[in-house]
Amino acid sequence: MKGTGKGVTLAEVARHAGVSSMTVSRALNRPDIVTAQVRERVQAAVDALGYIPNRMAGTLAGGGPVRLLPMVLPTLHHSVYVPFLEGVQRGLTQPGWQLAIDLTEYDPQREWRAAQQFLSLRPDVMVLAGTDHDPRVLPALRRFGVRIIEVMDARPDPADLLIGYDHAQAGTMAARHLIERGYRHLAYASCLGVGDARNARRMQAFRAEAERCGVPCAAENVEEPSSIEVGVTLLRRLLTREPGVDAIYFSNDDVAAGALFECLRQGLSVPGRVAILGHNDMSISAHVHPALSTVATPREEIGAEVARRLNAPTLKGGLVTFPCELRPRQTT
Repeated sequence: MKGTGKGVTLAEVARHAGVSSMTVSRALNRPDIVTAQVRERVQAAVDALGYIPNRMAGTLAGGGPVRLLPMVLPTLHHSVYVPFLEGVQRGLTQPGWQLAIDLTEYDPQREWRAAQQFLSLRPDVMVLAGTDHDPRVLPALRRFGVRIIEVMDARPDPADLLIGYDHAQAGTMAARHLIERGYRHLAYASCLGVGDARNARRMQAFRAEAERCGVPCAAENVEEPSSIEVGVTLLRRLLTREPGVDAIYFSNDDVAAGALFECLRQGLSVPGRVAILGHNDMSISAHVHPALSTVATPREEIGAEVARRLNAPTLKGGLVTFPCELRPRQTT
């Protein structure tokens, strides 16, 4: 499974910049001891050639085999990715794997910076969330021979190995559940909707299914991280702007719980006045009152499958999908 890509060498950067290899090393590692002009020439060469330093060579020379497992995830602001990480950690049986995590907060620039930092450690494999990336990320990983594992999404043409679930299918499932329960004015409520492509696919499928069934469907988004407080904001906005809404599908369970708490505070009956449906089946869902209906996602199963693939002698590419499950409770 070892990557074979060599990437650009320090000597090539030096030739491009017209300086010595030692000067390049100083400019990158001790920029305070070289002139601003030299730093600019070296940085221009680095950018032009796509050079990424091999930091592992400098820190682990003479050591045993390193099995770094870098993961570039969107956020740990809420617990959505915790079951996934637990599935990976529990499932790895081969010795020496060390998980390393960086976060993007749904910012493609941060994804690229995280990928650069991890590439400097020359990993064999890198785990990326989703299938929508900064355009520089996948070419850089391929150039260095790094195997790519994408997670939490599904598409027919994976970059390498893709393990996840179909977000459009989840959105369609949610809309059908609410329509079958008799609700006739739906809404989709989300946070970070612009930056989260997977959330956007759920919303599009949810609205498309509502339209197919002749049911009006509104949408509201807040460009903030998922939280209970955001759920309060989303509910207030939706019911003010669309007072006829009788069922809302939220992009995450903590947001849905916030909306539920606000309904209780305002004396609005759930599901009598408005039904509330969450996403992910987080631990809070079954324990609030009334218990929260939600779309359960296979996060731990996805993590366990990542581990199973890494335990194998050869990492094979392809697409592996797991189904979502509608868990109806009291709020719908």
